[in-house]
Amino acid sequence: MSFKKAIENEIKIEKRVLNHLNTNIEFTDKLKLICKGRAGKPQFYFRDKGNLRYIRKSDYPILEDMYRDKLNEVTAAVLEGNIKALTGALNKIRDYDAEAASELMPLAYRRLKEVLGNKAIKNLNSGTAPDKKVKAFPQSENGKDPAGLKFRTSFGLLVRSKNEMLIAEALYKAGLEFYYEKALEVVSEVPGANGQILYNRDVIYPDFTILLPAGQKIYWEHFGMMDDEKYYSKNISRLKLYFENGIYPPKNLILTVDGNKMPFDMSAVWRIIEGVILPQCI
Repeated sequence: MSFKKAIENEIKIEKRVLNHLNTNIEFTDKLKLICKGRAGKPQFYFRDKGNLRYIRKSDYPILEDMYRDKLNEVTAAVLEGNIKALTGALNKIRDYDAEAASELMPLAYRRLKEVLGNKAIKNLNSGTAPDKKVKAFPQSENGKDPAGLKFRTSFGLLVRSKNEMLIAEALYKAGLEFYYEKALEVVSEVPGANGQILYNRDVIYPDFTILLPAGQKIYWEHFGMMDDEKYYSKNISRLKLYFENGIYPPKNLILTVDGNKMPFDMSAVWRIIEGVILPQCI
């Protein structure tokens, strides 16, 4: 999802919240609340026609309603300011993703994009990587089934599926440091003799290992055939390994899925990058 689209969505969300707040304000400005200190303890009064009326503890349910409504009123004012500022910015902002930026290029380059795009689609549909030298981007450390690495990104990374390629392209365009199928050592519990618990060390290869500036790591697994029973069972076991090693959503594990009944959602990929990962890079 582009930055401009994200602003449009934020405006819609804030308008929805604002409408909810405005329909739930009852007390604000109907009663004037006054606070005075006495012996270090605050005392509250209503101002009524120039006179002050002391608020007893029996009236505190009314104060709770007043506090809620005043908070809603102030929040609504903040939202109105945000909506005005975002709407003004929206008219000046241009998307910076490759698709939007390419439309600003000279005509000859836009035509070149069409030619290159058609060639890329042909390579993708053939299921084979283009015949060119691999760039110096770190490749998969998983030695199992190297022939399965059929799809090449624009920056030279070989991956196993079209949707993994799209995720890799998004991570790359977002300027994130990441690895594909980087080895990760995990420990799992296995039953031993006489009821003992033994610990088994193993190595798995997360689809993506994302490095954050502060040194933390986020692992991203994309499950591409979750409506296949064998694939599903295998990856449920994989999730158990993650959980046993302190890796779980939303702490440090991102999960995306697709299948015949679960179409791949590229906009969701960008929402994850922009809403979950990039804020941790600031």
